[in-house]
Amino acid sequence: MQLQARTPQGEVALIVTAIDDQAVTVDANHPLAGKDLVFDIEVVDIVKAA
Repeated sequence: MQLQARTPQGEVALIVTAIDDQAVTVDANHPLAGKDLVFDIEVVDIVKAA
C-alpha cells in the first residue's frame, strides 16, 4: 500500500511494509534506493571554460 505524507519540504511517497496490532511500518526511501544504476550517455558538445 502506498501513502502520501506532507512535510515542510513537500509531499513524500511512503510504502507500508508491515502492520501489526500496535504499529504501522513505512518506508520513505526512493524505489531505486540501494540499486545499482547504469546510464548510457552520449556527449554531444564540449564547451571550453571561459
